[in-house]
Amino acid sequence: MALLDRTDDPEQAPPKGAAPIRRLALVALMCLVLGGIGGVFAATATRPEPAAARFIPPRQQAYDFSLRNQDGRRTSLADGRGKVIAMTFIYATCRDLCPAEGSDIAQAMRMVGGRGVEAYVISVDPIGDTPQRVRDWLNRRAFPAGAGQYLIGTRDELRPVWIHYGIAPLQASRKEAEAAAAGADAFFTANPQYNQPQTQPFHYEVPPQPTTTPSGADDAYPDPADLAYRGRARHVAGWDFEHSAYVLLIDKHGTQRLGIPFEALEPRSLARDLRALLAEP
Repeated sequence: MALLDRTDDPEQAPPKGAAPIRRLALVALMCLVLGGIGGVFAATATRPEPAAARFIPPRQQAYDFSLRNQDGRRTSLADGRGKVIAMTFIYATCRDLCPAEGSDIAQAMRMVGGRGVEAYVISVDPIGDTPQRVRDWLNRRAFPAGAGQYLIGTRDELRPVWIHYGIAPLQASRKEAEAAAAGADAFFTANPQYNQPQTQPFHYEVPPQPTTTPSGADDAYPDPADLAYRGRARHVAGWDFEHSAYVLLIDKHGTQRLGIPFEALEPRSLARDLRALLAEP
């Protein structure tokens, strides 16, 4: 006589409906165990930092130009062919964002050894950016030898460059720009320690923005001439000295490759970007 399976024996079989209940209980137990493990993992795991903001410009030849550098030598973007160019827009008498941005670029270039890389710093202040002031600015940033070009000119000479790279320059009047530059000169004269080459990062914190809604927030189309709608000015000198700026990396063939906003700029990551472009043929 064949042995009966437990489920074939009416007396040994589980009550009707018991099997689904057991399965449900087992699933619930597994969920509790897995949930507990997940909770422990979530409590102890380190959340990865968000990726730094980048933007990819159209992969095309960067707009070329010819401007005079800090030594009066006519310089074009084509002159940098064969090197990786980090281009940005600055004014020399700024005492907050611009020195922070310049110091980050200079430090990244020191990290890669200064070979095969060059900074093109383009003026947004044709009034205050004199040859002496921009030379002093470069010296304070401690760029590697031959790795820094500060390009200046008249408003008419600089305007096509601003337009092609989407840059809004200073809105200050001539009188305001001259007064701000004179104030910066006086500051550096009274504080000679700031005139020395600075090899350490220049730390700048963006001031907190107001919690109230700017008056132009409900406009159908923001007025680009009304800089106040963006909130509190980030420059200590006020809205007339606000200007747009970012770092644009241009490869050895003169092709624009990567854009980095100021808020995402960091020497170590910039050095990695420079090395990656240097490694290309």
